[in-house]
Amino acid sequence: MKAGADHSIRNAIGDAQALQTAGAPQRGIARRALAPSLLIVGVCGWSLIETPAEFDPSAGEAGVAALAIAKFAWAVIGVAAARGVKRAQWLFSFLCGLSLVAIVPALPVEFNESAWIFCQSLVECALKAAAMLALVFSRAPRPAGIEAIAWNDEDSGIGKP
Repeated sequence: MKAGADHSIRNAIGDAQALQTAGAPQRGIARRALAPSLLIVGVCGWSLIETPAEFDPSAGEAGVAALAIAKFAWAVIGVAAARGVKRAQWLFSFLCGLSLVAIVPALPVEFNESAWIFCQSLVECALKAAAMLALVFSRAPRPAGIEAIAWNDEDSGIGKP
């Protein structure tokens, strides 16, 4: 009687492991694509949050129009990149890198001028760098030798680590 109970437990454990390993590649792909999408949304959201700080009434109507067009372009490219359009992801990564090249050298000056502007720029740089890296790593192919391995004590004779 006890041996029958052990057998049913082994079947239940085997079924659970089969379900777990069957869903692993899909879950890994979803997780791999989630981080860049969240960071892209973060960059676009932060871009909208800091719009009032970038607004300069002395620039006139042309300056306001340029700011609106720039924010709209970030939003459109960001939505396309978050949806997985490869060219939009490449363009978004490029624009993030270009923006970092423009902003990072000015951080020490901003630190001396205003702590608030420095903090805004620092958050922007951190989000853009993280989004750029996440996009780069999400597109990088995985090495062929790395696979998820399901341990099976009964068939292979190999014990779990």
